[in-house]
Amino acid sequence: MAEDTPRKRKKKAVVVHEFDPTRWVHVAFFAFFLMLVWMLVHLFEDAWDLLFLAWPNIVGRPQTGYAQLAGGVVSIIAYIYALRRKDWKTFVSEVAIEVSQIVWPTRAETRGATVVVITITLICSLLLAGMDVVWSSVTDWIYGI
Repeated sequence: MAEDTPRKRKKKAVVVHEFDPTRWVHVAFFAFFLMLVWMLVHLFEDAWDLLFLAWPNIVGRPQTGYAQLAGGVVSIIAYIYALRRKDWKTFVSEVAIEVSQIVWPTRAETRGATVVVITITLICSLLLAGMDVVWSSVTDWIYGI
């Protein structure tokens, strides 16, 4: 008789996780740090090159290692400063929360929109090419070339 009764399935508990933007704040600040390192290293190298061209005896040849060290140190200081600013963290956190609420299109919607954009682009290109041919022939006729 126990075999005739259907088994009851246990319902899985649905756990709702609230979005925590903290990790995205750190990712954003770290991305800023990496971009700042790259920018400052190149800035220091270029500045050193210009100084070397103006005063080669005083400045000495540009050394990439020193520029990388200076760019890294300044960037680390900026990174620590940014992490300590409460208002910056709040702003980036609010941006991450807003981005998490975006409803992204499905693959089919994206594919359909891409087809529409390509089609309209081709139609506009053909119209512009046709207008160019007509205008070119009209101006050739007017100037008698």
